[in-house]
Amino acid sequence: MDERMEINILDYRLKVMTIKRSAISKFTHALLDVIFLKHYLDNNKVHDYHGFVSVTETDHDYSVIVEEEAYKTFDTNDDDIKVNEGVWLPLVASAGPTPDNAFAAGISKIANSVVIPLADQGISVYCLSTYGTDFVLIQEKDFNAACEVLAQNFRITREDLLFSSEIIVDTSKINKRPAIAKGTRPLTHSFQCTNKSQYCITSMDSENLSSQALIIIDLLFYSRRSEPIPEKERFFSLSIIDHSISLVLEASLLDRFPPQLMFDNSEYWQLIRIGDMPEGMGFREAGIVAQISEPIASAHISEYYISSFYYGHVLVPVEHYDRVKKLLEEKQKSNKKLQGSSSSLSTSLSTSLSVTEEAL
Repeated sequence: MDERMEINILDYRLKVMTIKRSAISKFTHALLDVIFLKHYLDNNKVHDYHGFVSVTETDHDYSVIVEEEAYKTFDTNDDDIKVNEGVWLPLVASAGPTPDNAFAAGISKIANSVVIPLADQGISVYCLSTYGTDFVLIQEKDFNAACEVLAQNFRITREDLLFSSEIIVDTSKINKRPAIAKGTRPLTHSFQCTNKSQYCITSMDSENLSSQALIIIDLLFYSRRSEPIPEKERFFSLSIIDHSISLVLEASLLDRFPPQLMFDNSEYWQLIRIGDMPEGMGFREAGIVAQISEPIASAHISEYYISSFYYGHVLVPVEHYDRVKKLLEEKQKSNKKLQGSSSSLSTSLSTSLSVTEEAL
């Protein structure tokens, strides 16, 4: 009997793009179509699509994930929209409780079994944590390599319309890079812990979506501050996947919805933003999620990770926020010490070589 955990590759081909905040009015109609009407226009014909859409608003942009077919409705020739090249495939891992994740939720449950092994092999991921599921998106060009990595610990299946078929991988012929030793993975990007807002991760029955459309539209497009406030960074994420709705919003905004409508939202979370580069962290670099998730998962702390086009966003329980901040700060300090040691060693070697050359 195959006792491996299971990874399912969903039947979606996805595009990832960003829209400038100042230009969102030009793309509002297209977004409303894919969020609420579940269709898109192509050559003046209306087409239905399956149902995978995610919109994350920050102080910097709107990051959007839509199906390849639905993305055609966006004017991608416009200078205010940027689309990542290639197609992304979403993976869902059914990782049961282990000694490493028994007390954690979110990405922390699959950090050691999915995120870190992919990072060790140079495979970039785009993560989307939702109320009920953590989606790990891989680029289609990395599909075979990802299957080879994950087949070590998982039984891999792929959806195809109404059926799922198993992907058989001969793991005996795989040449893998050596894994990075636990605790030595460098933290290569800065992180911001200035946001003091508290967030809820919640959901509602899909049948209530239409009745709450005006509130969601207002939160997405109209409840915007003119100037960013570091202590209250704007963050709102809406995902609708296979009729499951997920909302990440400031706790104070829950009052906008009717009482008892939203699912359990008793736990509050705080946000840590990863990266501070004007052009973001890019998609070619692998291991960014792993760098952050490894120390958090090792501490058995729950973590929800939502990638955006330019940054990473980590949500941790309010009661563990200070501890996570300290863990990341300590990791950053240890990186600088290692870099300093390497620099000193390099300088010493250069001096020794110069002395040797002079003597010769």
